[in-house]
Amino acid sequence: MTSEVSKPNRVTVLLSTYNGSKFLQQQLNSLYEQTYPNIRILVRDDGSSDSTRSILENEQLSGRIDILRGHKNLGPALSFFELLHNAALTETEYVAFCDQDDVWHPHKIEHAVSALRVVADNCPALFCSRLEIVDEQLNHIGFTNTPRKVGFGNALVENIATGCTMVLNRKAVELICKHLPSKVLMHDWWCYLVLSCFGEIIFDSNANIKYR
Repeated sequence: MTSEVSKPNRVTVLLSTYNGSKFLQQQLNSLYEQTYPNIRILVRDDGSSDSTRSILENEQLSGRIDILRGHKNLGPALSFFELLHNAALTETEYVAFCDQDDVWHPHKIEHAVSALRVVADNCPALFCSRLEIVDEQLNHIGFTNTPRKVGFGNALVENIATGCTMVLNRKAVELICKHLPSKVLMHDWWCYLVLSCFGEIIFDSNANIKYR
């Protein structure tokens, strides 16, 4: 009797770009080098005037990314929410936000998924972590602080959950998509507010990303 080995649950990485050609390829390469084996990269360009679109189109031709069409400039928050809404229509189990100019450690996604797997299936959960601050040449500068408190009270006054460190489980994606605001300062703060009130926040004191 033979048995099929099922793939790990899919993670969809959401990348919103805007005039990011300088560091975009480095960011994409770090996504391709992730140790987690089932990743889809979904990109939306928010009206770039540099060579960002050309880079993305070349990567799409290679089959490495999918592009969500639409060249209207929405701003970062609404652009990411457009991507999130699209991802929610698929069978993805996890969603990760991604900036255009960082470098992810190879184990970033794998580490986040491992942490989220222990959460109950019916519980919306958000994983986030510290950042390693680097300069343009990726030289180490320092680390962001570990917050003393994580929760709704903290979320009302500050955002300790930087978007590029976030990974959301399926229930969190569904919850956020039911309450997408028409106007909001930043997508990551909104996700932190909603999930700290109606779900679970997992904060990792390890840094899994080089943040320019």
